[in-house]
Amino acid sequence: MSRKMLINVLHPEEARVAIVQDGRLMELNIEISGMEQTKGNIYKGVVVRVEPGLQAAFVDIGHKKPGFIQMGDLHPDSWQWRDDLPEDERKKRPRIQEVLRRGQELIVQVEKDARDMKGAALTSYLSLPGRYIVLMPGDTAAGISRKIEDNAIRKELKSLIAELQVPEGFGYIVRTEAVGRTADELKKDLDYLVGVYQRIKQQAAGIKGAGEIYQDAGVILRTLRDYFSDDIDEILVDDKAAFSQAIEFFKELMPGCENRVKLHKEKRPIFSKYQLEEQIDQLYEKRVPLPSGGSLIIEPTEALVSIDVNSGKSSGERGVEDTAFKTNLEAAAEVARQLRLRDLGGLVVIDFIDMREVKHNKEVEKTLKEALKIDKARVNVGRISQFGIMEMSRQRIAKNIHDAIHLECPHCEGRGRVKSVEAVAVSFLRKVHAAAAKGQVAEVRGGLPLEVAYYLLNRKKRELTQIENDYEIVVTIKGKPSFLLNQIELEVVKREKAPRDESAEQGLVAHALVVVDAEMTGDTEVTSEGTAKKKRKRRRKKKTGSDNQAFEVVASLSDQSDSNQADTSTVQYDGDRYDSEKSAPKRPRRSRPRKKSLAELPAEAAVASVVDGLIDPVQPSPEQILQAAASPASEKPVNKTTRSRKPKLQAEQQEQFEDGAETDNPKPKKRKASIKKVIAVPETVPPESASLASDEAVSLQTSPKKTRKRPVARRSKSAAATTAAVEQE
Repeated sequence: MSRKMLINVLHPEEARVAIVQDGRLMELNIEISGMEQTKGNIYKGVVVRVEPGLQAAFVDIGHKKPGFIQMGDLHPDSWQWRDDLPEDERKKRPRIQEVLRRGQELIVQVEKDARDMKGAALTSYLSLPGRYIVLMPGDTAAGISRKIEDNAIRKELKSLIAELQVPEGFGYIVRTEAVGRTADELKKDLDYLVGVYQRIKQQAAGIKGAGEIYQDAGVILRTLRDYFSDDIDEILVDDKAAFSQAIEFFKELMPGCENRVKLHKEKRPIFSKYQLEEQIDQLYEKRVPLPSGGSLIIEPTEALVSIDVNSGKSSGERGVEDTAFKTNLEAAAEVARQLRLRDLGGLVVIDFIDMREVKHNKEVEKTLKEALKIDKARVNVGRISQFGIMEMSRQRIAKNIHDAIHLECPHCEGRGRVKSVEAVAVSFLRKVHAAAAKGQVAEVRGGLPLEVAYYLLNRKKRELTQIENDYEIVVTIKGKPSFLLNQIELEVVKREKAPRDESAEQGLVAHALVVVDAEMTGDTEVTSEGTAKKKRKRRRKKKTGSDNQAFEVVASLSDQSDSNQADTSTVQYDGDRYDSEKSAPKRPRRSRPRKKSLAELPAEAAVASVVDGLIDPVQPSPEQILQAAASPASEKPVNKTTRSRKPKLQAEQQEQFEDGAETDNPKPKKRKASIKKVIAVPETVPPESASLASDEAVSLQTSPKKTRKRPVARRSKSAAATTAAVEQE
């Protein structure tokens, strides 16, 4: 049996160390530049947060993510009791908030490398691994590796360690490589580790804040320290610097073994010479073939590592039971090898082929345990259940080979699968349909991979045309060669809205307020000084607030239309028109159903409801107009009692006073301001009405706010009566 160690560091970006046994890859360690292992490094950390609920703390060690340390990993030498805690209350097992505080400095060692979203796992129990001994400063524990099961060998090692006289305050563990070594070799290894710890203490004293104190050996020296054994015939190195480094390591720790280190001088790459590249590539596949035709399916997940054993084309046995037994034996040996080579850790579940014989299950379990004995990681193996499943756990030593050299796939984003061309095309159609259904869309532009763009234009052209016709939009598709299969770019162009004429709406609102004020000032007294006095009020039937508000707004808008037709900036009295209106018969009162109060509606809704009522008035037909003109006004019934009107002279004086004209009489007689207009509803209110309304607001709103305003309940005349009065003039 020939065993060789091959060291390949020809390229500085990647260092690889492999152990080959009879041409078969047995161990493999890979380290990428910039992704070096931090396990075993010692740091000076600063506590940034204490979590009493977790009984743990987060420690800054100078990395991007803070490390995580639990109370069980906190050495008693690093405790700092609170000052307010009495001596009698200090327990042997305190809570972390009693002995650790924010800003406290600790000397910690990385126990597990950071991975995914988790920071590095830390401990303050330091351990310095050597070739034969693991030194533990600040600890009194002493022991021998559990992998050494022979009692005679264990007793021999204990006697050798007793001769060494380990310094006080240090614990130790004897490694499996110490078997067969002399006391001088163990002494030399122990002295080397004690010297390393003294240098660590000096380095820690000179560092302020978080920082690195000690860095563990690199991948080359670490592999030589942990994996070199007497059965390795030679060590081949393809780099001169690495060759010199290996020679110095053996001279210091294992004198006499440096002659096994050789420099590879051939032109052919060292890994290609021993056919290792193909075996390394096989480690990246999830399917691993077995000698008899079966296979393993290895799939790491977030929770565990799943391994399925398939019989495949296995044949040649007498029956199904023998075929399953042989395949499971091959799978057990290969599982142990794959776990080492891929550095898979955590919970591992193996689904073996079902076997009826109990002895077959025990034989498979024994084979797996024997194959795991050479593994440097701690392993705990269970038994095969009634469902043919075995559970086991393996210590996670370093990053697995996939995380070390692989990145997440940009196509599938780590899922392992991508959508088909048809699925991506249908998904794009759904997005276009949803965007068009929102309304106010003029164009939808899509950037797609070439395969998807061709499929849409050739197979889905009818659907695209239907969407364009239904929503009156334009759909533009562009094929982009640089796009991945699952990459879609969607741009929605909005349709421009028509400009809104706000001046006309403001004119309607302003004039409505003016006319309402003009009607409400009819019950006030006006003096020459421009003051208003309260006059005797007549008792009227009170109307509801909703009726008053609705009537005031409608009347004001009607007056606004009259003022626009007259094209005047002030309200003037027309005697002939007054006489014609006086002689015209009045429309009888009718009960009006209660309408919803405008106060209960928003301001925009109230104005909109009034404008809608004015835009489409009910106009009389020509026959009705002629019939109303031919019939005398006196024949029409008058159901409404007419009010007594003031003389024409008083009305003219009132108009002159409102226009600001001066009169000869310093104290004019008291009178009411009453304004009547012929209502002619316009279809639209021009913007000029806004300025007219503002002028009237200045001239009419002169009454003080303290006077009680009573709107005059007045109804507009019908169109027929108005036309008849005009023709009689």
